[in-house]
Parts: sequence; C-alpha cells; structure tokens
Amino acid sequence: MSESQRAESIAPGITGEMADYYDLFVDWKGRLGREMPGIEKRLRDNEARRVLDLGCGTGRHVEALLGAGFDAVGADKSEDMLRRAAELLGSRERLHTWRAGDAPPESLLSAAPFDAVICMGNTWPQIRPSEDLARTAASLQRLLRPGGLVLLGLKAFAVRQAEGNPYMPLLRRERDGTPYWFVRFVDFDVEPLEDGAPLCETHMTVVCGDASGEAETKALLHRAGRSRVWSPDGLVRWFEAQGFERVRVGSRLDDPAAPVTGEDVYVEAVAPSP
Repeated sequence: MSESQRAESIAPGITGEMADYYDLFVDWKGRLGREMPGIEKRLRDNEARRVLDLGCGTGRHVEALLGAGFDAVGADKSEDMLRRAAELLGSRERLHTWRAGDAPPESLLSAAPFDAVICMGNTWPQIRPSEDLARTAASLQRLLRPGGLVLLGLKAFAVRQAEGNPYMPLLRRERDGTPYWFVRFVDFDVEPLEDGAPLCETHMTVVCGDASGEAETKALLHRAGRSRVWSPDGLVRWFEAQGFERVRVGSRLDDPAAPVTGEDVYVEAVAPSP
C-alpha cells in the first residue's frame, strides 16, 4: 500500500459536528452500568492497576476507571474528542493523541508499561489495513507489561452480515426539550481490501423533531465510515497469530466463557512474555 493509499485508508475518528452529538447519542449511565462491573472484574482478576483506554473518546471510561481506583489514561486520534475528555477530567494530563497503526507517541511510551489496555465501543474495526493492525499489535505489546491484558469490545459485523440485517436499533434522545433521532445502518456492498479482508460501511443520520410540531423537524447531518468486518473466530485467529496468549472471545464482559450469540463481542488476550 502506497503512502497516499494508506492516508486514504485512515478513518478520521469522530470529529466536528458528530463529536458534538456523541455524548447525546451514547446512554452513558446505562452503558457504564453494563460495562464497568465486567471490566473491573477482568482487570482485578488480572491484577491490573495501570490501564490505557485506546479510543478513549470523550473520556467517560477513563473517568469511571479513575473513580474505581485504577490509574487510567486515555488515547484517541480525534482532537475534538480529546478536548471534550479534557473538559470532563479537568486537564489533558492523562490524555494522549495517538492513531492506532502509527508508532505510539513518546508521551505514551514514557507512561508505559501498562497492566492492561481496554478498547470499548467500535474503535477496533476502524483499524482496517492488515499492516496497520500488525503495527497496532506490536504497539500494544510494547506498551503492556509481559502478561498484560488486552480487553476489547466491538461489533463483529460478520454476524449481522450473515443474518442479512443491515439495520441497527433506532435511538431517541432528548436535549433541551428537543427530540433527536439517530438512524444507523450498515452497507456490506463494499469492495474488500487488497488482501481480501472484508469491509463494510457504517452510516449514521441525525434528525431532530417529531410530529408534535413543538420543534422544527429536520435532518442535521449524516456520517459514513468504513470498518473491517470481523467474525468471532477471525478475532481469535488474528490475536493468536500476533503472538497473544489465552485469547478468548465471548458475548459478555462479566463472563469470558459466555458463547457468542450476537454481534456484540468481547475479546480478552494476554501479551506474551519475553
């Protein structure tokens, strides 16, 4: 892949107007209520104290981890999201600018080694080219202590593709008395990467208002981005091929052995010892 092709393959992250809607779109109280007990259990089971949140976004997981007694920092490639995270945390001290696929910045290397790296949401599928994934794996092993934990949460879109269902649940949120609707779908008719790795295109449209007429009904913005289509088995094979150990994929954070029954999957892997 040429440098120009690689530049085109890099997802910009959540920026601009979409960053303004991100914390409205995510039900943080419900999401953290579901995720944090399982995350905390897995971190403590692996004796992890120092944690890096890769793709930290607006910093909500970093804040929750700090509140639970962990020494947490975050990294994201979107300056728009990092600005919001700094507002939440009160400073940029624990935040780093890093695009997975590039070498980690010196500020992050100087903070290493970490006991664990978590990556929730759908950050991981946005690392698309195989060479970027390989560099990310090498970076994770460089940032983690031997035996350190990797814990990912992502959409394994291959399950949705096999079911022939491109539509994700419609979300309704409200801000200042105005209803907002987040319409999401996935297009699987996308040309694969040069090495044959499958891709999909995720779409989100934001509209506001309803039939009451109390607020103007209008479409606000539409964003599309490409993601790598991972299957649960493909995740296991890939992490094992990169040298990670004790790789497990399940459908629940609080139970690593739970069988995968849908597209939401969690990956647990351990960095190899030297």
